[in-house]
Amino acid sequence: MRQKSLVAARAGGAMSAVVLGSLLTAAPQAAAADVTCSANVYKRTFYKNTSFSGSPVRTDCDSAVSESWSGSPVSRVPSNNFGVRWSVTRDFGSGGPFTFAVSATDGVRVYLDGARKVDLWKSTGDTARAKSVNLTVPRGKHTLRVDYVNWTGAAKVKYTYTPRTSATYDRTKPLAPVGVKTAYNTTTRRTTVSWSANKEMDLAGYSLYRRPVGSGTWTKVTTTTARAHTDPLVNPDDRTPYSYEVRARDKAGNTSPGSTDVVVRPLPVVASLTGGYDGATGRVTLKWPLNTEPHFDHYTVLSNDLVDGNYAWVPLGTTKGNTWTTGTITADGEWRHYRVLVTNDGGTTTYNPLGLNASATNELWLGIPDGIAPAYAPGLTLGSCASGIRATATDYTPAPIRDFHGFEIERREAGTDTWSVVLHKAFDPRLDPATATVCDPLPADGRRYEYRARTYDAAENYSPYSDIRALTVPAG
Repeated sequence: MRQKSLVAARAGGAMSAVVLGSLLTAAPQAAAADVTCSANVYKRTFYKNTSFSGSPVRTDCDSAVSESWSGSPVSRVPSNNFGVRWSVTRDFGSGGPFTFAVSATDGVRVYLDGARKVDLWKSTGDTARAKSVNLTVPRGKHTLRVDYVNWTGAAKVKYTYTPRTSATYDRTKPLAPVGVKTAYNTTTRRTTVSWSANKEMDLAGYSLYRRPVGSGTWTKVTTTTARAHTDPLVNPDDRTPYSYEVRARDKAGNTSPGSTDVVVRPLPVVASLTGGYDGATGRVTLKWPLNTEPHFDHYTVLSNDLVDGNYAWVPLGTTKGNTWTTGTITADGEWRHYRVLVTNDGGTTTYNPLGLNASATNELWLGIPDGIAPAYAPGLTLGSCASGIRATATDYTPAPIRDFHGFEIERREAGTDTWSVVLHKAFDPRLDPATATVCDPLPADGRRYEYRARTYDAAENYSPYSDIRALTVPAG
């Protein structure tokens, strides 16, 4: 080895490093100039010393570490006793086995995340020497750094990092592809699938798979090196949904897990339908998530109504929005049924079965509050019982059309204003007519009492009162 002379380098007027023979004592690293390089491109900094101290003379971007300088590499940097540093941070995907290969005159060191992997720090004159190191790079992002110094003579340096693609060494599966997107064409009834570039450096290609929703069997659509493919399958009815996934394959034959499944619904669906009744306006307002698929066109809102003696789905109108308010609906305590259909830009509409489907996401069963009171007052009769007065309320409405739930009977002492409830009771549905009786215990003091009765429904709506009946309790 040719012995180098003692060299002192100054930066900003201060001694920053000393090189004695082939030994280097480094000063703190100077901050590189504010230069941003493209993805996977090295940031390169030039120093007019071999200690990488002080401010860089120049900072730029370099696509590869491969140089051969016979004199000064750049302006204001000397021909001898200078340093160059390359650094890059990149995503290695799943990682795996790599070879770091370097050749250089004089001093070169290679670092992975700050850990030195190659160390050739000796003066060589104009003759370069080389070294290769096999190592495993973990998955994800990592920083590579190459430090090169030229003490005298020609300045030559080259560094590469390449994956080892033999199946003997590489058993690391690629990462599953991400960014999978689909586009459905309602004219051709075909689906185009695209995805983001995989981070693997040893990528060989991708495989696209398809299966009908609900099936567990995947069908390979294609193998490609591109990042998009149009499935030749023509959707049979524009309503059948399919799941797609993409898998990556590296040069060693390892295959990634499938990407997150993406479901393609040629006809968008209403994922949920909710609604409520406004007692003040007497209207129902329906709501559902707004579909944003590019092939969505409009919605049709329907109500299940009685038509010519049979229930049928009657269209209320169409909208591109995700709410609908009905006309006025009588608060009759009945159930209302609503359905929302989707039509795509190819003119296909959601299948609309005749019957009700309680599990359908685009269907709502809504109970309307009962605001209608029983129409007629019951009859009321009075008689004596062992401990007071017997009051009997009776209604002769036929059982199939009764719209009340029970009877209420009230009593007050004649000449007073305060009524008291002496009976609030559901009737026995097996009896016809409907009736309810109470024996009202009263003191035998000769006072006169008045009674009235009414019916009520399940929502506590009350009918008109019956005529007032009166009876005197005999004195004991």
